[in-house]
Amino acid sequence: MSTSATALINWNELGKIALTALVAGTGVVIVFGLLLLGISRGKTATRPFTRRGLYTLSAICGVLVIAVAVVGIYAMTQKPSSAPPKPRAAAATRRVAGVGQGTASLRSTRGRNRRQPGGSSRWPLR
Repeated sequence: MSTSATALINWNELGKIALTALVAGTGVVIVFGLLLLGISRGKTATRPFTRRGLYTLSAICGVLVIAVAVVGIYAMTQKPSSAPPKPRAAAATRRVAGVGQGTASLRSTRGRNRRQPGGSSRWPLR
């Protein structure tokens, strides 16, 4: 029984998620870069009006970066719960006679002086 990935994956939704992650991730990096650029240029600005403008730009960028982080955390904590698992068929959970029984002879007897099960007088090989 073979199942293709097309039946299991909703490619449209996956594409939307990937595009959103790419845009949001790139956007946050660019805005954070503008924040750092505004601070560094604001320190070296000679005119007070320019200095205030650059610091204001940095403050706005800082607020945006923090807002995106808060929205991301909120989205992670409020995601919908997944559907409960489907109950298995009774035949699939039944034990088949003989399966899983008699495995004591397969266990390792390394470092122990035990005889093999079944009354054999041979010692286990090491």
